[in-house]
Amino acid sequence: MSDEARSKMNRCLIAAVSSVISALGLLFLWKSDAINTITAYILATVPISLMVFAFVKVLGEAGKNGKASQRYLTRMAITMAFYLITLFMAEHFIEDRGVTGVLAVLLALLPGLSFAGVVWIFGGLIVEEQDEFYRLLYVRQGLIATGVSFTLAAVWGFLETYNIVQPVAAFWWPTIWCVGCGIGAVANKVKYGTFGEVR
Repeated sequence: MSDEARSKMNRCLIAAVSSVISALGLLFLWKSDAINTITAYILATVPISLMVFAFVKVLGEAGKNGKASQRYLTRMAITMAFYLITLFMAEHFIEDRGVTGVLAVLLALLPGLSFAGVVWIFGGLIVEEQDEFYRLLYVRQGLIATGVSFTLAAVWGFLETYNIVQPVAAFWWPTIWCVGCGIGAVANKVKYGTFGEVR
């Protein structure tokens, strides 16, 4: 991949990550009553616009070059868009509108399943990658992420069992796994001189 194409893909990745972070920040402000519902809906155009930008650009680049890393970014953009939409739907209908029963279960399952899709998409990247060196980097990154999240889950679980700390919602463990992927990428850069970035 040329430097220009790599720069485009990096901008897309930054836009996608920014959309998720800004959406979660917006959700926090909305749920803490710092902003009202109408303001939240107006501000929701920011993360949605960032995600659409990333999605369109990634699809364009993936069409030119069907490498595993670009297919990974395409799938990730779709999954994160679905996650943001279903998260806001669950918050709006269950928390604000008081929806219960089977519909509430379905609305609560959708963001969880889309977030779980991140792990499966990462596994697909490892399986589809043809370059053995990059496959090594991705496997190493995933193992570091798993080690970080499982270690924290185990330690916190025992602290929780003996009433030393408060219980933590289970969705934080895959979130920490994603943070661990970032730690794994940095570890790859230190040891091998590359994060395993899109190329």
